[in-house]
Amino acid sequence: MKNEELRGRRTAVIGGDARQLVIAEALCKKGAEVFLCGFDQLNLSEPGYRKTSLDQIPFEELDALIFPVSGIGVNGDIKSSFSASNLYIHEQLLNRIPENCLLFTGIETSWSTASKRNFVYLFEKDEIAILNSIPTVEGIIWLIIQHTEYTIHGAQIVITGCGRVGLTAARVLHALGAKVTALSEVKAEVARMSEIGVKTKPLKELQTCLNQANIWINTIPSIGIINQQTLTACNPNVFIVELASHPPAVQKELAREKNINYLEAPSLPGLVAPKTAGEILAKSILDQIIEKGE
Repeated sequence: MKNEELRGRRTAVIGGDARQLVIAEALCKKGAEVFLCGFDQLNLSEPGYRKTSLDQIPFEELDALIFPVSGIGVNGDIKSSFSASNLYIHEQLLNRIPENCLLFTGIETSWSTASKRNFVYLFEKDEIAILNSIPTVEGIIWLIIQHTEYTIHGAQIVITGCGRVGLTAARVLHALGAKVTALSEVKAEVARMSEIGVKTKPLKELQTCLNQANIWINTIPSIGIINQQTLTACNPNVFIVELASHPPAVQKELAREKNINYLEAPSLPGLVAPKTAGEILAKSILDQIIEKGE
């Protein structure tokens, strides 16, 4: 039986990947009216959906607006896996949105900061980020199997960043028999790694660690960590998995020049487990919309 907790609420889902569709479906099941933008390549006929263009969304009447979890680009560009057209949100559209409308996205970017609006950054919430680390790490294992010629067991793996994704990755890869070295400057993160038996080092020793590494997994959103010096220090046969969102383009070019196997994978949960990852996000979004209306 359909739950009607959100009957009368108007929501919009703009861009994104398969996770956004799971969120839209959850909103519909709760009785919300859902405007979908950036999904023109899909045939969606279920009641509750309204496929529309950006300029036809009734922004003034929205109770909630959900942007992609990958964030909004520096020029207001919005990624969509199901549209041939580029989407852009500009200041004039944002000004039409009521102050009490909930704005959701995954991560903070320079555009959302400059907008001066109160966004809900979903991946800053522990209950989402911790659960989301599970499909992320499953995706890492999938990529390693695809892109290397050796087993994870016995592989020398360097992980930069010991946060929620780094911790789960270290624990799982360590359990599979990999020789994991985790690097961080955050003492609490280092302590957690030590507690599960993972070798730790300060970030200043990264270049030394990379010399023997078969795999380098980066979780730190920094423009400086994958650079000319660290790539030069790498084992020539290293496989680099860049998990940080919106990595600078120069990283890929530098890796190509050095003939290093480098892969950007900032949205792994949406590739390997969109249903589970979408449900994790949808639960938090629905809870907050319902709470706002109480």
